[in-house]
Amino acid sequence: MDDKEKQFEKIIMENKRTIYTVCYMFSKDKTQVDDLFQEILLRLWMGFDTFRHESNLRTWIYRVSFN
Repeated sequence: MDDKEKQFEKIIMENKRTIYTVCYMFSKDKTQVDDLFQEILLRLWMGFDTFRHESNLRTWIYRVSFN
């Protein structure tokens, strides 16, 4: 695992609760929530390199999750 992957994993572990909170806003079904969580992880990973640190990291994660 390279440094970027380790950094991403750490960020996800620190913000997992925020992501799940957003997922549960859209569904109460565990299977759907897990699917949403995976989708959000994919979108965060794809946008990870373009995050410009102009906002708080948690704000960015919340925004990506909510969208």
